[in-house]
Amino acid sequence: MNLVIDPCVGLHGTAKIPPNKSHSFRALIMAGLADGESKIVAPAVSNDWMFATEALEMFGASVEPHAGNVWEVQGTGGKLRTPTDVINCGNSGIILRFFTALAGCCDGYTVLTGDHSLRHIRPMNPLVEAMNQLGAWAVCTKGDGHAPMVVRGRLGGGRAELEGADSQFVSGLLIASCLADAPTELIVRNPGEKPWVGVTLNWLDRVGAEYSNENFEHYRVRGQSRWAGFEYTVPRDWSGALYPIVAALITPNSEVRVPDMDMNDPQGDKRVVDVLREMGGRIEMRDGCLVARTSRLTGRTIDCNDFIDQLPVLAVVGTVAEGETTLTNASICRGKECDRIKGMYECLTAMGADVEEREDGLVVRKSTLQGARLSSYQDHRMVMSMTVAALVAGGRTIIEDCDCVKKTFARFPEQMMSLGAEIRKE
Repeated sequence: MNLVIDPCVGLHGTAKIPPNKSHSFRALIMAGLADGESKIVAPAVSNDWMFATEALEMFGASVEPHAGNVWEVQGTGGKLRTPTDVINCGNSGIILRFFTALAGCCDGYTVLTGDHSLRHIRPMNPLVEAMNQLGAWAVCTKGDGHAPMVVRGRLGGGRAELEGADSQFVSGLLIASCLADAPTELIVRNPGEKPWVGVTLNWLDRVGAEYSNENFEHYRVRGQSRWAGFEYTVPRDWSGALYPIVAALITPNSEVRVPDMDMNDPQGDKRVVDVLREMGGRIEMRDGCLVARTSRLTGRTIDCNDFIDQLPVLAVVGTVAEGETTLTNASICRGKECDRIKGMYECLTAMGADVEEREDGLVVRKSTLQGARLSSYQDHRMVMSMTVAALVAGGRTIIEDCDCVKKTFARFPEQMMSLGAEIRKE
């Protein structure tokens, strides 16, 4: 599927935002480790979700969908079964990292692999090294720090040090350490993406797992934890909400409403709302909805580490903001579904933007964008960000091969069209 986007003369209406993927996966995994039955209401169902349910069942849980997007999970009580086949993680870094850690809680050997991105872009060495320090055995089969992975348990507890710039290594080990044979102490160097670790800690609190956290640098986890099943309704996705919000801010004569967003949710991406307000964005809470209107924005320096997935759309904001916008502390973006720093540099340059690529981010200056033919880079966030950019470009933009948008926001094109965006599929 290609998306064909023409310039926008105004957006109006209400955007319906999908459930959050990160909460969905954590709910699924914690339900799979629980005693008894759990119900997960309105998770973010996608190809990634289906890969995750299949993986969890290979570890011994049972996952059944029911009407109304309710999923019942029969947990393992913390006693994981060694999978009898290779676990396919698809395109999901969170599945690869979290389930690699969980494989350390099995007695036998587990093999995990995935698509080209997982086998060539997503690093695994920090997790491998930490697991080997904790009594398990893990190896990247090609010796290049990427999947395929082979893991043998068990995690025996003890002390491990690991690089924490990518939060998924830390989150995966925190969850797996709850099942370790003895207490675990984790020393994290260069902790990054702290709000996403915060989401994991929120889940440990929710199920009553015992741990301590000192400034995201030093954790102690009791081990041999058990918890009961639960019922959980997945909240809306702050990442997804930001695309229609930004689109409303940068297009003329626009006002968009975004309902049902939980301001108390630990998702780090909600902090981007404050960043946009500091840049001049007119965003307010009205009648239980976030309302975003056309705004005059001013560039600034933005540390992206707390909301790393939003570098692409913030780069788009930089093309319309007065002056210069510098996006920093985002080098982890180079190891996502694609190298998002390089990808945004290439796309915005193709559209005529004044943009500079740096090792840890981008410098973007106010520019007059022109329509172009762009690659999706097989990255959902690239597609959504460049769609927003196309709304303010002169002339038509075509983004190729956009099915990847289904990863987190399957109806993104339709939602934007319902607001008045000139988008069609071909």
